[in-house]
Amino acid sequence: MSFTAADLPPLMSVPSSVDIDPYRFPLLQFIGDWNVASDKAALIREAPVYEGDDPNLLPSIGVIVHALADRAGVPVPNWVARHRAPEDVMMFRWAFDGRYARWERRRAPAVCAYHRVWFHPRMLDKGTPDWWLPWD
Repeated sequence: MSFTAADLPPLMSVPSSVDIDPYRFPLLQFIGDWNVASDKAALIREAPVYEGDDPNLLPSIGVIVHALADRAGVPVPNWVARHRAPEDVMMFRWAFDGRYARWERRRAPAVCAYHRVWFHPRMLDKGTPDWWLPWD
């Protein structure tokens, strides 16, 4: 079974039992599922729903879906454009003004600026042979 975008909110809103962002594993699993899916559009057809108080959860899903769909030439669903963070943030809560964040923002997919959520583009390679290539 593959994760869909609609499956992600409850998985991402559960407090992590280790000292990392609870977004990491669900998003990486979704990306890996996307990269091997024969029907990619089916994974993003249904809009994710979230009623919690994390203002970055849906924008984080939106930016990943937007970047993956653009890269694969899959039409971006209308629900994606509705999800923008209230301020610029790094996906996994790195300090936005830190040295690593500046390095990562220079490499981020263009859609990150629209959603105001930034991540390194190699994250999109999860589940592909490129995932293990050295980082630039």
